[in-house]
Amino acid sequence: MKGLTENANEVMERLGDTESARNTAIAGSRAVIRSTKAVIHSIHLGKPDMEAVGIMDRLMADLISSVGNSPEILCGPAAEDAMMEFAEARLFLAVYGKKELPSYQVLGISPKAWAMGLCDVLGEMRRLLLTHLMSSDLGKAKDLFSDMEEISDAIMLFDVPDAVAPIRRKQDIARGIMEKTRSDLATAIAASRMKL
Repeated sequence: MKGLTENANEVMERLGDTESARNTAIAGSRAVIRSTKAVIHSIHLGKPDMEAVGIMDRLMADLISSVGNSPEILCGPAAEDAMMEFAEARLFLAVYGKKELPSYQVLGISPKAWAMGLCDVLGEMRRLLLTHLMSSDLGKAKDLFSDMEEISDAIMLFDVPDAVAPIRRKQDIARGIMEKTRSDLATAIAASRMKL
């Protein structure tokens, strides 16, 4: 049949390229996610590791460039998960350093990954706020809670179907984080007033 062999061979080659890109994305994603954990841990220790940040940035850029010719892989779960974790680490670093939050364009990631990463930042901010409360630093805790409220308000503005970005569940989690954190902060403030 005319054209069958040529077309089938071309499709097989393209599918092979896609499979190779997928394998690259999975390995690259794991490396990015490991590096984001190192960066976030260093922030919680109060000493952001800028060398680890540089490694994380390079790994993310490498992942994107290595699968950039396969849009279905770049928009697939492995690359998106890496971008989401990367966004969380980069946004948390900006919050910690009281810097302007980088946009998704600046980070070179998808809008969906940026939004999902922003949602996850609240959990890291809560952990940091609890650390401030445990060291009786109410001033820093209050400042951080104010930033959390701003981020939470922004998160609640996202209104898209789950097929576009599964953000509703993260919004529910964000509400729970804010309620618990507000309660913890109020308890700490009340306890500090009783000591006076």
